[in-house]
Amino acid sequence: MARIAMILAILGFAYWYWSGPYRDPPKASDSDRLKDNAVIMQRCINQEQRMQSTGGLAGLAEVGSSGADAESLCAEKNNLYKRDGNWYSRKADR
Repeated sequence: MARIAMILAILGFAYWYWSGPYRDPPKASDSDRLKDNAVIMQRCINQEQRMQSTGGLAGLAEVGSSGADAESLCAEKNNLYKRDGNWYSRKADR
């Protein structure tokens, strides 16, 4: 009985080790990455616009009140570019 318990414990540990924290995480799909990039950009642009509207600091690089400035600044900061209405990562292309 002790031998069976030991074997089950070893198998349980092996399964945990194989499926647990040491395994590579699953790859995100393209549509998930595009959604994540859009959220990142929207948050950054909103933050820039809030900073500009308070009259204090003008955001990342003291840009004017133009939304296009905030968009280009956020794209550069997050290493993204816009194509066909979606935000793509420059890292994935290399």
